[in-house]
Amino acid sequence: MNAPEYIILHTLAFDGEAGIDRVRRWHLDKGWSDVGYHYLIRRSGALETGRAEDEQGAHALGYNNRSIGIAFEGHGDHEMWTLPQVLCAVRLCDRLSDAYGIAPHNILGHRETGAKKTCPGTKIDMDAFRALFFHCIPED
Repeated sequence: MNAPEYIILHTLAFDGEAGIDRVRRWHLDKGWSDVGYHYLIRRSGALETGRAEDEQGAHALGYNNRSIGIAFEGHGDHEMWTLPQVLCAVRLCDRLSDAYGIAPHNILGHRETGAKKTCPGTKIDMDAFRALFFHCIPED
């Protein structure tokens, strides 16, 4: 069971193309029961669904039973998110924030959970991403 209080943003840390089915195979090969993320945002801005929102994720130690995990195609240490990815993410986070009462300050990059990695990447400014919620949430 998942009771979301946080949204945790990730990168796949993979420079190639990878849809949710490929990521699912990676995670199953690790012995996991399913893909660890609830959503994947492709470079094109296409949104792909992983685990159901009410299922506990497998993406951020200590947060899995109280968060929604969103991964971005690409490698955040090598490239910034594309504009279509950012727009999709803002819309998705806005919907999730409304649905679960998640405040913008509870939208975290994986590294902000205490993980010893740069995820979602050194090229990703989480403060700037959170600021979008105060200034320019796009309408659907």
